[in-house]
Amino acid sequence: EEKNPEAEACTLSARELDVLTYLGKGFDYRQISEQLHISPSTVRKHMENIYQKLQVHNKMEAVRKAQKFRFID
Repeated sequence: EEKNPEAEACTLSARELDVLTYLGKGFDYRQISEQLHISPSTVRKHMENIYQKLQVHNKMEAVRKAQKFRFID
């Protein structure tokens, strides 16, 4: 069943939005982990949550959908 991505947006945590923002700037998981002072495995966990919430299957889809719904620039 298709959920409304806009409704799902409010369930994205501030940290998940941080991860998406860096992803949108072209950072890889290691660079994101350094920027946010978290481990690369934590970045991966955030990404799993983001994929689930945004109903996407890869980084590019996640970034595009986040931009489309104005969660990130």
